[in-house]
Amino acid sequence: MADNKQITELYSTAETTQGATFKASKISSTLLREKHWDTVFKNSDYTEVLWHQHSPKKSLELINKYSNNKTNIIDVGCGASLLVDNLLKEGYENITLLDTSKTSLEIVKDRVHNQNIKFICDDILNFKTDKRFNVWHDRAVFHFLLTKKERQRYFEVLLQSLGNDSIAIISTFRIDGPIQCAGLDIVQYDTNKIKKELPSELELIESQEFTHLTPKNSEQEYIYFVIKISERIM
Repeated sequence: MADNKQITELYSTAETTQGATFKASKISSTLLREKHWDTVFKNSDYTEVLWHQHSPKKSLELINKYSNNKTNIIDVGCGASLLVDNLLKEGYENITLLDTSKTSLEIVKDRVHNQNIKFICDDILNFKTDKRFNVWHDRAVFHFLLTKKERQRYFEVLLQSLGNDSIAIISTFRIDGPIQCAGLDIVQYDTNKIKKELPSELELIESQEFTHLTPKNSEQEYIYFVIKISERIM
C-alpha cells in the first residue's frame, strides 16, 4: 500500500478537449483520518468525549486473560485512553502506543512518564514494524474502515505484527449500537460478520458484548472479539 499522504492522478478528457491532460489531486484517506483526529483532540477535553472510559475494565480483563506474559503489547488507535496507565500499574512492560493523531500521543506523554512506552504516530494501514507483539489491542479502529480493501490491509498489518502464539483483541460497535462515532460513519459487527472478514490465518476464539457508559451517562453497545493466528500461509 502506498505511504503517500497525497495522491496525484492523471485524468483523460472528453472529446471537446481531446489531446489535453490535466493533473488533479485528491487527499488520501490516511491524511483525512490524521486531520480529523488531530482536530478532535485539539478541540475537545478527552475525558468528556463519548468514547472515553474512566476505567477500561473490559480491555484489561481480556488482556489479563489471554496474555502469556506482561510484555510487548500494542494499543492500536490508543487516542488518549487510560489503558496504558492501568497496564503500567499491573506491571506490563514494553508497551507500544500507535495513533494517527500526534496531539493524542502528546496528551499521553504529558500524563504518563515511563520509559516502557514507545509512541508511534502513524495510520494503522501504513504501519510497519520488525517487532512481533504478544497482544494487539484495538478498542475502536477497525469499525472505521469502511471498504473491504482497507479491512484486508488492516489484517495484513496485524498478521505482520504478531507472533504465532499472540492474540488480537478488537472491539467495535455491535449491530444494535451506534452507526457513527465522532462524526464519522462506522461498520457495526457481530460474531458472524467479523468471521466473514477474517483471513484464513486468523480464528475467532471468543466474543463478548459490552455496554459502555459514556461521560454523558448515555450507553454505547460494543462487542469484543478475541482472535488468534490459526495458521501461517508461507
